[in-house]
Amino acid sequence: MRDMSLGYGKSMIVASRLVADAGTVHSPGAVAISGGRILGVGRPDDVAAAIPSGFHRIDLPGCAILPGLVNAHTHLQIPPVGLPGGDEVGAAGGSAFVAWLLRVIAWRRGANPANLALHFDIATHEALSFGTTAVGEIAGGDLSVYAECPLRARVFAEGIGFAPEAAEKSEAGVVSALAGLRIASDCNPLVLPGISPHTPYTVGGSLMRSLATLSVREGMPLSLHLAESPEEIEFLRGGRGPIASALFPAVGQDVSWFRGIGMTVPDYLARTGVLRDGAVLVHNVHLSRGEIDRLREGGARFVLCPRSNAAHGNGSPDVTHFVDSDIPFALGTDSRASVPTLSLWDEMRAAAGLYRGGRSAVELASALFRSVTANGTAALDLPGGSLRVGGPADFCVTDDPGGSDEAIFTRLLDGAGRGAIRATVVGGAGRHGDCI
Repeated sequence: MRDMSLGYGKSMIVASRLVADAGTVHSPGAVAISGGRILGVGRPDDVAAAIPSGFHRIDLPGCAILPGLVNAHTHLQIPPVGLPGGDEVGAAGGSAFVAWLLRVIAWRRGANPANLALHFDIATHEALSFGTTAVGEIAGGDLSVYAECPLRARVFAEGIGFAPEAAEKSEAGVVSALAGLRIASDCNPLVLPGISPHTPYTVGGSLMRSLATLSVREGMPLSLHLAESPEEIEFLRGGRGPIASALFPAVGQDVSWFRGIGMTVPDYLARTGVLRDGAVLVHNVHLSRGEIDRLREGGARFVLCPRSNAAHGNGSPDVTHFVDSDIPFALGTDSRASVPTLSLWDEMRAAAGLYRGGRSAVELASALFRSVTANGTAALDLPGGSLRVGGPADFCVTDDPGGSDEAIFTRLLDGAGRGAIRATVVGGAGRHGDCI
């Protein structure tokens, strides 16, 4: 068996079908790779004619080559912690979501640092088994794991601090984490750093502004959890609800002084400097269509996590509006503490189940495939997301689902998953499977 940490050298891989992007399918198709990059892609005869001699040919009949999938929002170091029971929900002001947040906080406080790398290893291998090649990762407590991350990753250093007096210390913590991520990036070119103010209800205006300024100064993307739960919106509107009465007291903080942001969410993000070209907004469940449009006009990019939202009883993102309005969006699984699998195939199927618009099944499936490929890399400002000459050799090999080229995305959506993924390649190196 080939050492999967090694690249495939000069190889031309031929399959029954190749999906270059959500609008381009070749039957049969081939991709030629060398030095971790793509030198040719298209029909096998055309690719063979376009590349120099000396490429090793690998034939994969009955298989399809796809761009690697992009999980645009996840927390790979958080393990399953379970959903809270009735007593916990009652103590959290009747909020299952706040009760779950308190469970995660308790886990973080008691976590054995030695286990974080193990959680990360389990999660990355699971993601690879589903054909994922890139992630938008919220940095965990062990920054050293990113030096050997097998996935292409934008890793966001996270800042938390609601009170104005906490801003300076919290920003210093983010700056320190960025230094650690730069060390990891120097060792591993797959990894690039970013900055994440956690949420508007855990990051006060002072810290929000300073982290937004820091992201501009460093030229890094910024990611923010936004409008995830009804409790968040209640807190932002008037400083009330379980976040004020249960979450903050449980962590020893008094927020009785807070009376709400006093403006719309888009206006608040604009005023704090978060709303700008390339800002990555995650969840977006409790936003009106007008607010979504306003955020889009301000340059925001969107990541939806429908399975996580459902698990916490937080509602569902407006998939119909995003699809029918042609608003680019990506998908994320969130952590293994929220969902049973890190499968973007499951995430696409969940999103498809929320759609109530007029697009055909073929159009919807194509839009969802785009959300986990090109839209994901665009949101994270990472290379890849499609198979094109000069791009990174990030792809997966799956069983060919059969049927026409036009119907391939619907057929993939119907049946693709871990068992169907024969290989996952990141930067020309095999990371899962051994069919090539």
